[in-house]
Amino acid sequence: MDEKSARALASELVAQGYVEAQDADGLYKFTEKAGALVRASAASKVSRKTAEDALAGLLKRVEQYNFDSAKIRIIETVVVFGSFLGTKDKLGDLDVAVKWRDRNLKDPDRAKTTLAYARDSGRPFSSFFHQLAWADTEIHQILKARKRTIRILDWGQFVKMASANPERIPYKVVFGNTEKVAAEILTRKLNKGAAQPSLRTRPLK
Repeated sequence: MDEKSARALASELVAQGYVEAQDADGLYKFTEKAGALVRASAASKVSRKTAEDALAGLLKRVEQYNFDSAKIRIIETVVVFGSFLGTKDKLGDLDVAVKWRDRNLKDPDRAKTTLAYARDSGRPFSSFFHQLAWADTEIHQILKARKRTIRILDWGQFVKMASANPERIPYKVVFGNTEKVAAEILTRKLNKGAAQPSLRTRPLK
């Protein structure tokens, strides 16, 4: 950052009340408002042990879900990415992406099956769309289990991110087939016209 930009930023922080104007030595001081912001940010983080426990619980729920033959979906893959793969003890969210498919791949009328599943749940739905999406929404609710620590990213969005920014999205497959995930990411990358896959797209071991 050049001097002009630094001075502009400092002036804005002063105006917002996060720092006090420089003293005789030309230094700025944090205000109580800035300290409160830092404390709030730190409080929002979780320990690695908490994140590990959250992941173990999620994987157990995956197994329980797949074992329930009444469910019309089956979970194929779970990957973890983000700060969990680093070395810090304090983390942000436990970032995961989950892929699922129809349990019955030969279902002649998926829409009918999905609507019947939603109706049999006994839940009220505010729209036809919410009813049609219930089987997928249910997976999110079951796996997240109301835990603030867990953030579930849409699978398609994860693949898009991992193929477009491989150096920024290392990942680890914790449930499912590692080779299939790598192949899916590579396929999307090649379809977008990339000449060569980056080594950083490879899953962590």
